Amino acid sequence: MKTLNSKDDALHFAMKNAQECANLFSRLANDARNSRLKKTFSNYAREEFAQVVSLSRLRQTSHDELPEELFTGIELNGQLNGYHPEDELNYNQILEVAMRKIRLALKLYLEMASRSSDNDLRDVFKSMAVKENSHKLGVEAEYNDSLLLC
Repeated sequence: MKTLNSKDDALHFAMKNAQECANLFSRLANDARNSRLKKTFSNYAREEFAQVVSLSRLRQTSHDELPEELFTGIELNGQLNGYHPEDELNYNQILEVAMRKIRLALKLYLEMASRSSDNDLRDVFKSMAVKENSHKLGVEAEYNDSLLLC
């Protein structure tokens, strides 16, 4: 379990996780078994890169706009370690890592949305959570389909 204790800590973690997801989706796009999946995973990668930019902007906002208590004490359960970008993973293993990372991001964005009293900020985190949920469903469907093809 990891506890995030500051705005910087939480947003840095979210940015790193989104960057890793984007890299995983790029790898999946390269290894996709058809053009539809290649396009889907490429779109997911672009969305993750856009989230890195959004999170970076949030990280640069002032304390008044983004209070520290919004991020203090967020606890993340799940597998946080065990993946390195240089790892030689097969297609299904990449899907498994992506599913774990997406679940972490989804939990984090929902937690930050629930803690926010500012409607605009809550909407930003909810929007990120919706995208993560879409990625989660797509990756899970591909994982199940790829297991059936083996």
